Amino acid sequence: MKILDITKNYRKVIQQTAAVIKMGGLVVYPSDTVYILAVDPTNQTAVNKLLGFKNRWTGKAISVAVFDIKMAMEYVKIDENGKNIYANLLPGPFTIVGPGKHRVAKGIEAENGTLGIRIPENKYVADLVKLVGGPVTATSANLSGRTPNYSVTSFLRPLSGKKKEMIDMIVDAGKLPKNKPSTVIDITKPEIKVLRRGDLVTGKKVSLISKSEKETEKIAEFLLKKVWDKLGKKPVVFLLSGDLGCGKTVFSRKIGKLLGVKEKITSPTFMIYNEYPIKMSAKNKIDKFLHMDLYKITHKRDLAEIEFEEKFKRKNIICIEWPEQMGKNYLAKVKKKSKVVGVNFEYVDENAREISYDLPKE
Repeated sequence: MKILDITKNYRKVIQQTAAVIKMGGLVVYPSDTVYILAVDPTNQTAVNKLLGFKNRWTGKAISVAVFDIKMAMEYVKIDENGKNIYANLLPGPFTIVGPGKHRVAKGIEAENGTLGIRIPENKYVADLVKLVGGPVTATSANLSGRTPNYSVTSFLRPLSGKKKEMIDMIVDAGKLPKNKPSTVIDITKPEIKVLRRGDLVTGKKVSLISKSEKETEKIAEFLLKKVWDKLGKKPVVFLLSGDLGCGKTVFSRKIGKLLGVKEKITSPTFMIYNEYPIKMSAKNKIDKFLHMDLYKITHKRDLAEIEFEEKFKRKNIICIEWPEQMGKNYLAKVKKKSKVVGVNFEYVDENAREISYDLPKE
């Protein structure tokens, strides 16, 4: 068993890892959630080795990681609704279960013929899949029934000598952040079904469920990552609408913090908007974070007085609460000048809210 530090010679390590997987080896590898067990899911010998290590019976599905939806479509059937779900949730901490095309080894698809697909938001996994030239398994690196592992030390601690001998390589990225394993959702039926809850949970449509401020912050982080590569071309604007007290300001504060705003971000009750300079490595991409609250707007001249249209500059990120208050004309101008992410907050019950979103088109 060889242990390689991916932080010391990145390119060489993933090249060696890809070579081991191509030869049918079993690798412990870091992902965006937990350490995973990676093998070639089309290689029956490698899959048998994986199942033997996990003490897992054939018929309980093993998820696989792919590079993009094009690769996913080689292994699962994806209808138009599924394509929409993929576009809105992936890359991200989700496993999407769909009808398999039976192009993987026995033991990867579930007994009902479905297959779980991951497109992790993680350079390590994306680069590995590219080098392998096909999918790799993405099941958590633990024995069946045990907790997931966030470090190589915790993974190795309970293993017998025999189990350790089954592993061909361990890729060590240090201690991973304590993110939950991916949320698993079943899209084989018209209504989305959550099979396992992770940090982010979907609703009945393409939406996410939050039961706390922390979960709302996770959703804000997820959506910011979704549009990060679009920064610099046009300003990115989050239009936050929906029920009062449902988490719009919590969402805005988290966006600001992720951008490196050091000041306390408060709701701009009296000034309509607050402007914050960016103090982080993203400075070359963005200049300012603006937080607007239009709840108390009474007349369109209020927007004219603050030179509203001038705020939508190329390198700004803007959160606008109560965007419906600006009216159709201003809204149309904002959409023309910006990359807009529509986010709607709606109470499901007194303890949960559903946060649906509409990402900007390419």
